[in-house]
Amino acid sequence: MALISINKEPATSATGWRGRIVAWARGPTLARDITIVLVIKLVLLIALKYAFFNHPQAKHMSLPPAAVAEKLLSVPAPASTEGDHHDK
Repeated sequence: MALISINKEPATSATGWRGRIVAWARGPTLARDITIVLVIKLVLLIALKYAFFNHPQAKHMSLPPAAVAEKLLSVPAPASTEGDHHDK
């Protein structure tokens, strides 16, 4: 005995974007898991940026960018050997 459906669409498959979202949420797929992890990481990174890197800690303590670049990119001076008398 076969069951006959009155609807033109099958009862198990929903159509349109709504059906795709429901199917995506129900099925355990690797793409869904990766998407969820990436969204969580993105939210955490944005929260960290706004919490720690959005504003300087002390507005009165600012240096010109050229001075900062010079300090970061300069070669450190060699250590002085005046205090070292171990080579006797």
